[in-house]
Amino acid sequence: MQALPNQNETKAAHEAVENDASQPVATTSTSDSTTTQPSSSSTATDNVASSATASNDQATTSRAKAVVNLAKKLAGMNIPYVWGGESLSGMDCSGLTDYVYAHAANIQLGHYTVTQESKVTKKSVAQAKPGDLLFWGQAGATYHVAIYIGNHQFVAAPQPGQNVDIETISNYFMPSFAGTVK
Repeated sequence: MQALPNQNETKAAHEAVENDASQPVATTSTSDSTTTQPSSSSTATDNVASSATASNDQATTSRAKAVVNLAKKLAGMNIPYVWGGESLSGMDCSGLTDYVYAHAANIQLGHYTVTQESKVTKKSVAQAKPGDLLFWGQAGATYHVAIYIGNHQFVAAPQPGQNVDIETISNYFMPSFAGTVK
């Protein structure tokens, strides 16, 4: 049986995660710089709408990067699966996803897979993007959740006796659907 970290180790690890999660995630963007002036108010309105969309896309991308970075960091910290857990001392699957979103994106998902379903826009697993949640089970009756990190991989708190880890999507244990946190 694996021993849980002592309180000082847990506090130090938590502070390290807090400090890392609070650092801004660098994003890069390119823009098409033109010198032409809008010829109508319609064009100006389109530019404002396009700018707002680009800003929202950047915020979403930045949030997804922060979520993925924190999830990967936790996967390397030997955090044991603990049913009902939601701390660096131990966590279960929904505790992991709630912890990561709370600390990386300041979003509370709740500590239950079905509750977390209500916080996402559902999509197929094939449409999943890094930072999305993956769910196992029928909608409304899910039994497992993880964070998709790209390249057919996800971070999960799998089961008792195992640690939070990076796993690969397989036909043997295929998620039922994915969701982007609203």
